[in-house]
Amino acid sequence: MSLVPFGWGDGGGGPTREMIAAAARVRSLEGSPRVEIDSPQAFFERVEQEYPDPPVWSGELYLELHRGSLTSQHHTKQGNRRSEHLMREAELWAATASWRAGLEYPYDALERIWRDLLLNQFHDVLPGCSIAWVYDDVARMYAGLEETAEEIVAASLSALVGEGDRVLRVNARPQAADGVPALGASVQGEAVTSPTVVAVGEELVLDNGLVRAVIDADGLVISLVDYASGRDAIAPGAAGNLLQLFRDIPNKWDAWDVDEHYRRVQEDLTDAIAVRSVVDDEGAAVVVERSFGRSRLIETLRLRSGSASLDLDFDIDWQETRHLLKLAFPLDVHADRSAAETQFGHVFRPTHTNTSWDAARFEICAHRWIHVAEPGYGVAIANESTYGHDVSRRTRADGGTTTTVRLSLLRAPVFPDPDADRGRQRLQVSIRPGAGIREAVDEGYRVNIPVRTVAGAHEIAPLVRVSHPAVRIESIKLAEDRSGDLIVRLYESEGARAATDVTIDAGGAADIRFVDLLERELDPPAGTTPLTSGIRTTLRPFQLLTLRVSKESPQGQ
Repeated sequence: MSLVPFGWGDGGGGPTREMIAAAARVRSLEGSPRVEIDSPQAFFERVEQEYPDPPVWSGELYLELHRGSLTSQHHTKQGNRRSEHLMREAELWAATASWRAGLEYPYDALERIWRDLLLNQFHDVLPGCSIAWVYDDVARMYAGLEETAEEIVAASLSALVGEGDRVLRVNARPQAADGVPALGASVQGEAVTSPTVVAVGEELVLDNGLVRAVIDADGLVISLVDYASGRDAIAPGAAGNLLQLFRDIPNKWDAWDVDEHYRRVQEDLTDAIAVRSVVDDEGAAVVVERSFGRSRLIETLRLRSGSASLDLDFDIDWQETRHLLKLAFPLDVHADRSAAETQFGHVFRPTHTNTSWDAARFEICAHRWIHVAEPGYGVAIANESTYGHDVSRRTRADGGTTTTVRLSLLRAPVFPDPDADRGRQRLQVSIRPGAGIREAVDEGYRVNIPVRTVAGAHEIAPLVRVSHPAVRIESIKLAEDRSGDLIVRLYESEGARAATDVTIDAGGAADIRFVDLLERELDPPAGTTPLTSGIRTTLRPFQLLTLRVSKESPQGQ
């Protein structure tokens, strides 16, 4: 028994008369499988009855096709990423303001812009495979979504902090930032160190007491040392932050594919027009200007106070055709696999090409971060809008191993949109030496959720807290049934068991229940125990839990 979806076109069109007639002819045709028209639900119910215990595939089902869709139409991918995180902030602060300040929760506005965001995740829109008109509409939709979400955030924060002249830092990340608690707001703590940039011969040295980066006369990172380990993340004789331009002419589908032969024509963009140092309110930086083909770019490499990461900001006037721009980091790490973030966790992939399956993974997907490591030492590379990556390794003449991580920044297909990605592009990347998986997760949130600054009278205490650092609170919102109940979604982020306390600051007693993703009630996990203002529970590796919290009425009312 097999399922054959049908209909006109790849956009969900209905069946034609010819299709219905063909199904009728083969309904019971000798020598041909019997055909019935039915719903997918009916098909799967029958399959479950006939095959109740099917084998389970463990790991990734990698499609050996359409790898270019991870990179095409960068503006749309960036809009999607930013909108996802902005929606997270809007729900968080709106829910907090509803419970703490009695502000009306904007159910209708949130539902409307969520629908726009999800519509743009359709399988030809977000992958970058639609015509130009689509992306004109998408840009307008993202702009409208951002405007509405920012209004919700502003109104919610105003209700929470009140009127005042205290400068408050607002942190929507699930981990503390700049001395501000996760999911809260407070006055920023004092900086621990002041970043510096000094010239040593033709090289510029960035240093903030946590990380030391050496940039050569071409604007390339030739050394990146974290003081905690004392190790240099950059492979001997190599240079990080290396932009590489490839000829990118797929065999069949321009916007959809990157074919393996793109690697045969490569240009390393090493020549710099100018390399200069800058010290400003954000920290110490090195600014690099380059030109190539018909394009130009300005890159800023920055160390911030108290940060263990080197941040890279790109401002690119991209005017190429059928080319692929990658950013390479050759790392002095013996990594037999890479870890790439996916939804609520990460997936491991080999860095070698022992089999044809391994070799086919020459372009892979990662969400906010990718991590490579050997026992005791690793490097995390995070981004705010990039999905296409590749990871490879080689043995050096000295016997050491270089593991190279590359990010696919921009493409330039000519079909179906002949002007795809042409124009100004802004991208952000960070590299954190001496990082484990936990630090990689931190970097993903840091790069994608900037800390806000507001003026007000009151700090914001977090509405929900967890005690285990591997357990991340991904979303806080109000229930879809508009009851006013609080929905808290959290997950284990490191692939290990985690016992944690979940504390709800509800201003009184609260009833806490477990629900599924559709907010239907479930039995609590085994071993869960109630606390005075929360619960204690244990999450399995990568487990996702959703809580429904109701305020209990005072006794007798």
